[in-house]
Amino acid sequence: MRVASYAVKRPDGRSADISVVAMGGGAGGELENVNRWRNQIGLDPVTEADLAGLRSIIPAGNRQVVMYELDGKKAVLDDKYAARTLAAILPAGEMTVFFKITGENALVAEQKPQFLAWLKSVDTGGGGDSAPEASAAPTSAPVSTAPPSAGGAVAASASSGGDGLPAWQVPAGWKAAGPKPMRLASFDIPDAAGNGDVSISKLNGDGGGLLANINRWRGQVGLPALEASALASNSKTVATAGGDSATWVELAGGEKTIFGAIVARGDVSWFFKLTVPSAAAGRQREAFNQFVRSVRF
Repeated sequence: MRVASYAVKRPDGRSADISVVAMGGGAGGELENVNRWRNQIGLDPVTEADLAGLRSIIPAGNRQVVMYELDGKKAVLDDKYAARTLAAILPAGEMTVFFKITGENALVAEQKPQFLAWLKSVDTGGGGDSAPEASAAPTSAPVSTAPPSAGGAVAASASSGGDGLPAWQVPAGWKAAGPKPMRLASFDIPDAAGNGDVSISKLNGDGGGLLANINRWRGQVGLPALEASALASNSKTVATAGGDSATWVELAGGEKTIFGAIVARGDVSWFFKLTVPSAAAGRQREAFNQFVRSVRF
């Protein structure tokens, strides 16, 4: 669920973890996220009325965003270190982006100026409705931390390939559902047997490996994992309109069926997945196949 990760480590074993997470909509709300962070470092939950006294307003690019500084007292790290968390919440169009550093208490306090400077470097795109990009890591390494695009909802029968998404033809009856956690785009497919769900996501590298991802999908419909030697006989290659090759799998479980396609392109992998009630799988298979074949990067 992360767009980017960084770490600060000290020879004595103390460390801090920095993350950027982009999620759809309000991502559960401010109170829910604050209490989740508090629980992670051994603090009791708070109420909505408590938030005003805990939050601070800081600059993030040309925006003012909410930040929480949570000071833990219990030894929750390796049973020897108390933890501290700094977390900033940045609404970005249809998404919410979270910038967080958590780790050993004194180390996070030491890193606070760098964390604030990093947040100040965030480019929010001017109008504040686009997904942000941080110009540098907290340690000033020149790396991009642009999160997944906030685009992806397709209003007509085709995507133009904007917002960093490929172009595709959307089958009749599919309803754009916008970005969701870990997704660049989603579609709902109403059916008398139950709704189908289409997800499109992208991960760096091979996303953990072709076999691992297919076995993860198999587990989601109650199928046993495959050995590497069985992968070729349980998948096939589908050509997309743009000339890329997709590894296609059909995973029929008792109640649910997954049709999936994985496209490796350079240093990223794209994942296209339809999860549908098994009773509706036959009706939706060809539409999803044509959708995958229509993709142009």
